Amino acid sequence: MKSAKIPKSSTTCITFRISSEKLNTLRKVSETKNITPNTLVNQIIKAYLDLHCRAAHAKLYYLPKSFLIRLINELTEEEIRELARDTAKNDLVDISLFLRGGFTMASVSNIAETWLRIAQMPYRCEINGDSCNIIIEHDMGLKYSHLIKEISRYLLEVAFEAKSSCGITENTVIIKLEQ
Repeated sequence: MKSAKIPKSSTTCITFRISSEKLNTLRKVSETKNITPNTLVNQIIKAYLDLHCRAAHAKLYYLPKSFLIRLINELTEEEIRELARDTAKNDLVDISLFLRGGFTMASVSNIAETWLRIAQMPYRCEINGDSCNIIIEHDMGLKYSHLIKEISRYLLEVAFEAKSSCGITENTVIIKLEQ
């Protein structure tokens, strides 16, 4: 069986001046992650260009995880459903339009994957025939699982009219998308 070759994008060499202290930190981080400093710098640039440089304009803000968990745990199930619906219907449309220039399943998926990668939230995507399972391990509790499930359900079923189902555990969301 032949493996499909993924075309490499062209690269260019460039020189930057960086403080010795920052370079040493980059080297330590890359060593810890078992990647080259070049790979780490490319990951940092990708994260910046994919999300961080436009985050404030898209009205995205950084909050401590513990703060977010405490806020969500104060909500009732009805309040979680309402927050999820409003977030999916209003906020995510605007975020997608601003960050990716459109509101499509592909643009929302790309933003979600970027967010999961940057947040270092473990996730997995499995394609089985005509279905796709997305498994997200968030470690933020049952109410957060409900929130992500409801946002996903609204986006997939209402906004994109896709057939889907969601399962949750205390710290995991499983989204099944049928094609």
